[in-house]
Amino acid sequence: MEDLLTYAQASSHVNLKLGTLYALVSQGRVPHVRLGRRLVRFSRTSLDAWLREHSVTPATAATSEPPANAP
Repeated sequence: MEDLLTYAQASSHVNLKLGTLYALVSQGRVPHVRLGRRLVRFSRTSLDAWLREHSVTPATAATSEPPANAP
């Protein structure tokens, strides 16, 4: 079984403030494992996958050439 991260470790891993991570967990927007009423842990691989799913690829830069049908 893989290592599970604490709130502090997960916060550092995904580069979020601790309060933001608490809010995301309470909203069910970040993958986590609830081991008890107040005991929450995070899977490193699940967090990595979550980051990949929520990454935004930049749009291609507009070229400085005019369109082919321009006068």
